[in-house]
Amino acid sequence: MEKREIATLKFDGTKPTRLSFKLLHDWVVWQFPKKADHGLIGAVHPPLENHGWIPATIQIEKQVAYVYGHLSETFASPELAADYLSANGRSPE
Repeated sequence: MEKREIATLKFDGTKPTRLSFKLLHDWVVWQFPKKADHGLIGAVHPPLENHGWIPATIQIEKQVAYVYGHLSETFASPELAADYLSANGRSPE
């Protein structure tokens, strides 16, 4: 299985990776995600200077985020990252 590493976290190379909020403690989790049927559509930012925002679906009750670290692109803002998921029919896992 292909893996990708961002800021010491390993991501599946083909699909969103489930990460606990505990693992994301050094990352910025966007504070204004968009509501969806089964959770929230948002974005996360690694603790790396000049790195873009990565789309994520967030399940607060489970304290997890499905981070789309497998995508080849990142986004200039959390809004753009969340819009990418909304436009591509993604919903919380």
